[in-house]
Amino acid sequence: MVLKDGRHASLRLAGPADAEEITELVNVVGAERQYVLRERATWTIEQERATLAAADGTSSAFFLAEIDGRLSGSLNIQRGAWPKNHHVAELGMSCRAECRRLGVGTALLAHALDWARSVGVRKVNLEVFATNAPAIALYRKMGFQEEGRRRREFSIGGDLVDGVLMARWL
Repeated sequence: MVLKDGRHASLRLAGPADAEEITELVNVVGAERQYVLRERATWTIEQERATLAAADGTSSAFFLAEIDGRLSGSLNIQRGAWPKNHHVAELGMSCRAECRRLGVGTALLAHALDWARSVGVRKVNLEVFATNAPAIALYRKMGFQEEGRRRREFSIGGDLVDGVLMARWL
């Protein structure tokens, strides 16, 4: 795919060999302390490899975006484990600061929604900090709607911030 700045990006399914790069991405984005819940990876590389190996492509998947051979963004999606919520999937996404607003998030979300449809998911959920206006705008552009809020759920830089619960029916 061609990004807004003219560079090319590729999307692919993650595998165990990507554990170190994914962990590094989590640490880089988490260190910003404002966009994702985790401020650093809390797992070992071996644990991440095992998690990626367990992603069977039917109940969960990890998608990666690369620009110039470097990991620029990731998205993980997992459907409910029980019969009562098997039609629903939860997703989380992160992107390096220098790769935001170029189309990487849009591409990752579109890919994840296609995957969800292909495995029979009917609804996709996510949670985003109320202070993350660019992400909320992206999710709305991709058809997500706010379903609720967890009031003052998170403390970011000393400020109490709502968690915005969003969903898209497929």
